[in-house]
Amino acid sequence: RIRLRFFLRPVELLADGDHVRGVRLERTAPDGHGGVTGTGRYEEIEAQLVLRSVGYRGVPIEGLPFDTEHGTVPHLAGRVLRDGGAAPGEYVAGWIKRGPTGVIGTNRPCAKETVTSLLEDAPELVRRPVPADPLTVLRAAGVTPVEWPGWQAIERAEVALGASLGRPVVKLPDWESLMTAARHL
Repeated sequence: RIRLRFFLRPVELLADGDHVRGVRLERTAPDGHGGVTGTGRYEEIEAQLVLRSVGYRGVPIEGLPFDTEHGTVPHLAGRVLRDGGAAPGEYVAGWIKRGPTGVIGTNRPCAKETVTSLLEDAPELVRRPVPADPLTVLRAAGVTPVEWPGWQAIERAEVALGASLGRPVVKLPDWESLMTAARHL
């Protein structure tokens, strides 16, 4: 028999000698912001086997601040924080911003908050006219832009990586692997 129970989080494995006998769980409640909070009420479930689900955890990107405890990038309303202040032109959204919380619909207000910050900052960020053809300007500066087919190739590579690990998708972890995937159209 399989029972699915929600709004519980494991807090302790219970043992009899060197064998597991159960799991102590804390009841949780929605916090109104896409996450949950502990209620201080606990219960125990008998168990002879406990399996750990790895789940998602953000990983650091070289040169970007990272909170190792939470697996997120420190931010204020989506603005990346460096040395206690917002870093001009650096923004985050999604799970790297808030951690693996919420449901699909949680991404919209999260992204809206970040975009609102970006739009508020835009007058200070854009101090020169934007070129009519930014791709030409990028190429002239020695930058190889990733265009739509390259982005689609990255998506395919992430789905393939996920499939190889029994997951729907696994994000490519570094710039080099992203660029390698983008070139394999």
